Amino acid sequence: MAEENDDKTIVVDGSLFEENAETKTREANKVAKRFGIGEEALQGVEDFKKQLTEHKAWDLPFMGYVNEDGYGYAYVPDQAVAPGGWDAHKAFEELPPDVQTAFAIRMLFTHRDVDRYGANMFLHYERGLNIRFDIPTSHSY
Repeated sequence: MAEENDDKTIVVDGSLFEENAETKTREANKVAKRFGIGEEALQGVEDFKKQLTEHKAWDLPFMGYVNEDGYGYAYVPDQAVAPGGWDAHKAFEELPPDVQTAFAIRMLFTHRDVDRYGANMFLHYERGLNIRFDIPTSHSY
């Protein structure tokens, strides 16, 4: 599970990536509540997830960050426009700050690397939080 090191650090247990959606959501919500995020903002996360699904925008860098093919992550908000013209990043930016933060925290627990690391960058650069992933590794060679 996620653990607390200090008031600015989130440690994410990578074994959660393989868990079901309910377990990951429950853990992410615990972390969000630790930062003072309430039920209304958590519902806002669900509403934004529906928008991403409706516009087929899950594969876009909706938090603004994208991996630049081995060069690290860059802020590229203009790459989040879905087919039909819906701007997923603009929609994300229009969310209240607590919903943005709760959404990014939720994405830390997803199975998709692109969402996890985009959330990491957003939370670090936009919210001043430090994220550490505690990912189990194999001890067999």
